[in-house]
Amino acid sequence: MLSANNLTCIRNQRILFEDLSFTINQGSLLYLKGPNGAGKTTLMRSVIGLNQLQEGEVELDQQPISDCGHNILYLGHKPAVNEWLSAEQNMQHWCNLKNQQIDVLELIDKVGLSGLHDVPVKFLSAGQKRRVALSRLWNSNAKLWVLDEPFTSIDVKGVAVLNALFARHKQQGGIIMVTSHQDLPSDVIDDVLTLEYRF
Repeated sequence: MLSANNLTCIRNQRILFEDLSFTINQGSLLYLKGPNGAGKTTLMRSVIGLNQLQEGEVELDQQPISDCGHNILYLGHKPAVNEWLSAEQNMQHWCNLKNQQIDVLELIDKVGLSGLHDVPVKFLSAGQKRRVALSRLWNSNAKLWVLDEPFTSIDVKGVAVLNALFARHKQQGGIIMVTSHQDLPSDVIDDVLTLEYRF
């Protein structure tokens, strides 16, 4: 279980959220909603320890989140890939970091990039770059997925694939926190947390 207790964050003298508490149970997806500027990205980054909170604490399975880096997969709204490397090289690098032995070319087929494995990412479309980044979900062993706008630049088929991955991760006992401007299917969502824009 992910447990966030009494979180308060102030940015540029504006309170984004305060005394915010929530939990995400094992095998559940929390859909984070709210208008632009409400602090969704800040909250997600704060939950995994990338942003500093003024108050509050976060635990994953009763362990401080700062001790759980190996069990977290975070994908921001930017692809976060090395654009000078090919899709194959990016994927192989991530596999090496996790000591995973997988068929990278097979993974490239799964994410819909067949025939583009050796093209530098900088020459791919926005949607194709996003597919390279999202390939990390296929073989992730992390229990907690924190995904900021994962559907950006993804077509209808890609959205369906992502929703299937969410369902699989939940069935395996995973925890997902996701924000998106696109509506998620109701059967994928277990809880909704809505942030309001605060002046």
